[in-house]
Amino acid sequence: MPFATVDGQPLHYLDQGHGPVVLLGSSYLWDHTMWAPQIEALSRHYRVIALDLWGHGQSGQLPEGMTSLDDLARQALALMDHLQVDGFDLVGLSVGGMWGARLALAAPTRVKSLVLMDTYV
Repeated sequence: MPFATVDGQPLHYLDQGHGPVVLLGSSYLWDHTMWAPQIEALSRHYRVIALDLWGHGQSGQLPEGMTSLDDLARQALALMDHLQVDGFDLVGLSVGGMWGARLALAAPTRVKSLVLMDTYV
């Protein structure tokens, strides 16, 4: 699985399929594999990107000085910049929806749609 260096730490992600981009934001205590059935189905028609949160899967530890959901949103956007992805749809579960909403507010021209599941904002 590839990684991008974000705030000095390795952020691991899965990048599978071709077409319009869907970014999957996981819940705490899970890595990108929680999305396996969705990735299998969606990657037939979409480019699916799923990241491992800090301290989950193969991602590094929480970057020093990170204190908020806004930091997670900024870091996810940095990953999209690294992958040269301009616009994308975002699906967030639990904390993935929490930082996903922050990302949509911070970059409204880049987030085309937002799906929130079992989360609050």
